[in-house]
Amino acid sequence: MKKMSFAGLAMTSLLVMTACQAVNEDNNNETGNNDGNKTNESAADEESSWAEVEESGTLVVGTSGTYAPITFMDENNELTGFEVELAREVAELLDLEIEFSTMDFDGILPALRNGQIDVAAHDFAITEERLETFDFVTPHKYSYGSIIVRDEDVDAFDSAYDLEGVDVALGSLTSNYAIFADNIGANGTAYDGGTEAILRDVINGNQDAYLNDYLVLQRTLDEFGDDRLAVASDVKYHATESAMAVLKGNTSLKEQLDDAVQELIDNGTVANLAEEFLGEDVSQPVDESEVVSLDGE
Repeated sequence: MKKMSFAGLAMTSLLVMTACQAVNEDNNNETGNNDGNKTNESAADEESSWAEVEESGTLVVGTSGTYAPITFMDENNELTGFEVELAREVAELLDLEIEFSTMDFDGILPALRNGQIDVAAHDFAITEERLETFDFVTPHKYSYGSIIVRDEDVDAFDSAYDLEGVDVALGSLTSNYAIFADNIGANGTAYDGGTEAILRDVINGNQDAYLNDYLVLQRTLDEFGDDRLAVASDVKYHATESAMAVLKGNTSLKEQLDDAVQELIDNGTVANLAEEFLGEDVSQPVDESEVVSLDGE
């Protein structure tokens, strides 16, 4: 019988110890001794946006308060508007309080990206560029762009292509209407702080047209009450689906908002709010064959 060397004995002992350790680990897994670690890892991986909002009890919504009839201050200096009231209805369905954070339009999506607000509500159109950073809730408004012009100039605009080379007013240089103006070859100028200054500049000839959502333009004229201005109804461009936005990846929050908005569409609340603030139901897609696309084609 041959004697095993010291090195052989050491190697054998190491193999036995390793095998025993493996058996113990298997037994631990079977009896649930590692369940704590697995649970912690699963909890860390679980997306928590809805849980955080639910725990806080408050939905923080970003908007401007200067874009009637979507979001504006009424005669009592209270925030209201089509999407403001829709957000209130959503919060009520989710059993949450609501807090509005008002800011310039150009700051709303950055605030969402930085986590300062939970939801952006400002008639945001769903675009490929925005989808790179944000997720959108179920769309609640379908529309398209048009223009306000001087009443005597209505017949001068037979289509959106007639805007090429025209001086036009814009609510923001980052809006889809500004992108369209650039693509169509219009000379765009952005205004801050509401539409009154824009409309007066169209009347006095400093601008020849004001670009925006046609429903917003119609209600703006109703409120402004000056028959020297009119909507050029033949100018139709950029069909839109508008929705509230959340930060990309906040899936659980989006799902809760999706369900709430869909319920409000189904029970007629969205249609009623649209009739109240916009003058007609906006829940059905528009005929895109009659509308010039965002890229001007």
